Amino acid sequence: MPKLYIDEFVGISNRLEALPLAFAIRKAYGHDIILDWHELDSFSVADTSRGKVRILARIGALRVRHCDEALFATLEGRKIILRSLDGPAERLDPIYLETAARLKLAAHLAEPIRQAFAGRTGRPVIGVHIRQGDYQLAHDERYEITREWPAVPVWWYERMMADIVARQPDACFFLSCTGDPAAFRELHERFEVFSLDLPSHYDYKGPDHHSRVNPVADLFALACCPVILATPISGYSHWAANALGPPSTCIVPLPGACRDQPLAGLIRLYGQRLPRWRAAGRTGSDTAALGPRLEGVALDQEADASWL
Repeated sequence: MPKLYIDEFVGISNRLEALPLAFAIRKAYGHDIILDWHELDSFSVADTSRGKVRILARIGALRVRHCDEALFATLEGRKIILRSLDGPAERLDPIYLETAARLKLAAHLAEPIRQAFAGRTGRPVIGVHIRQGDYQLAHDERYEITREWPAVPVWWYERMMADIVARQPDACFFLSCTGDPAAFRELHERFEVFSLDLPSHYDYKGPDHHSRVNPVADLFALACCPVILATPISGYSHWAANALGPPSTCIVPLPGACRDQPLAGLIRLYGQRLPRWRAAGRTGSDTAALGPRLEGVALDQEADASWL
């Protein structure tokens, strides 16, 4: 069978977005899918194998970076190194959630997540995803998207958490982030915030992508949260909310949000692919403005870890 390789050309959540195209190619042409990923000691992908993209794999391989239908039609029998996060919608849309369902978290990580949420049984859990590192602030006092990968000011999360507690006093917050969750002291001091105690041993991507917590476990845990204070544009927020586990409602900052007006929007895109999520973050598509009481968002839901 022809081989299709995916190496570590981007971070883990973006690599997941390459999988639907890989499985569409497999469905059409029978390719074996080989993943060269450090994180496969934390999770598995059904109907793939683990391998290395060494010199022999590279010789004669077609490097696919942007795949439209015309290119897709030429892939039969070709050895492929896949680096495309998008492809023909008519091939990818029908298998997107089916692909996400192929992912299985390792048992030694799934059980601590279940235990963490079991300790909050009967209480609403809100996910909080703070992406920093390679995502950087355009402005300390306003949320702007003038950068390619804009971070969200921490004060915006703090304000949303306060608005949530004002409506749902028994709510607690699961914090997923780059860096160290303990560094967000202001959130821990004001609210009941918890994170996973599952240290990361992945440092191959450098300091911009480093997290104290295992990023795979963190992603699967975030996907258990029915409501997520998300980072717009981030593939990590997207996979947690819209692909893995049950559907999640996302609350996101709107451009121009400031301390006096912490503008927030509502996004529900379960089952949609990353390009639509990123369009929502950059253009405001699929985004409904929320009032200060976050009307229209059910804040009384427990986390659901039953799918892990």
